[in-house]
Amino acid sequence: MKDKRFFLRPLLLRGIIVSASVLVLARLGLSVEKLVDCKPDDFLAFPLTVVLPFAALFFLVRMRSTRTSEGALMRLAALALILMILGVPNLALHLALGFPIAFLVVELFETRIPASLRDAIKRRLIV
Repeated sequence: MKDKRFFLRPLLLRGIIVSASVLVLARLGLSVEKLVDCKPDDFLAFPLTVVLPFAALFFLVRMRSTRTSEGALMRLAALALILMILGVPNLALHLALGFPIAFLVVELFETRIPASLRDAIKRRLIV
């Protein structure tokens, strides 16, 4: 018998990639603008504060399917957290430290939410 595999909906993944790309371009524009104003800090930090999270996001998007729906939900939680790291640079450190909390929320979702609501949400996010 073949194992069932779970993956995020392609439309959801495309939306995440487009959102991340817009955030990267916006952050690049802001860092170049500050560089022109003789404030090079954001531009110098760009590889660590933007490129590295974007690379992690791209890696998560390109990962294969998972054996459990919980794994796919954890991947979605990590993608959402990386999007927030890209979008809110002032809170990036606090958000990066919040990865265990995101995984805990997925565990609580799996164990505490009523089955009918949980299944309806999963059907919309996971294939």
